[in-house]
Amino acid sequence: MTAPRRWRTMLLGWLLAAGALTGGCHAPLLLPLAFLEKMFPKDRVPPKFKLPAGKKVLVFPDDMLRPMSYPPAKRTLAQRANALLVEKKLVAGTVPYDRLIDLQHDDVNFNRRSVATVGRKLGADLVIYISIDEFALKDSPAGTLWHGRFAGKVRVVDVVKGRLWPDESAGFPVRVEEPITENASETYGTQLARKLAERLAEEVVGLFHSHYVDRHRPRRSEPRGAQ
Repeated sequence: MTAPRRWRTMLLGWLLAAGALTGGCHAPLLLPLAFLEKMFPKDRVPPKFKLPAGKKVLVFPDDMLRPMSYPPAKRTLAQRANALLVEKKLVAGTVPYDRLIDLQHDDVNFNRRSVATVGRKLGADLVIYISIDEFALKDSPAGTLWHGRFAGKVRVVDVVKGRLWPDESAGFPVRVEEPITENASETYGTQLARKLAERLAEEVVGLFHSHYVDRHRPRRSEPRGAQ
């Protein structure tokens, strides 16, 4: 056990003991509870699914059913997710996004291919497929008010065995949203799209490793059948 962790454990024990000595008096107990909130402001979130070890992965964001108003956000989403998967040591390697785009341009039957087939053609073992449900930068195209949203559903597909996770066909929902902001800059839309894509990539990769979130952050709702 590292020194900081040992120190925190000892402090937690001391605070709990101090609380027990209050003998049912609620007011003195508020101090240690408030102190604990400040000492441990984050909760640990376990992975929703553990990716099989030693696999090469294709991140495949797909907006065929709901075309995005700003397609470059798909590139940012895939590239950021690829980088995080490698950084977190969750995969043996990733398929560059450009290879997916090349296949899409060169294969006239691309949109008829199954997710597993696309993955096989690109030499992947697994595909993290992200079906885009929503992408918006504004509530109204006019004006200078921005309200970014980016959402989709995630599936993990083995290129030989088929779907690995989750059980239901829709996939596991992921979503990010930015507060309404007023900005007249002509470049703000590009900046906002990149921020949304990078945040959504973090949400996607966060499904596959344990991480910490603010204790008071709203929890993502789980779809039926998710493990």
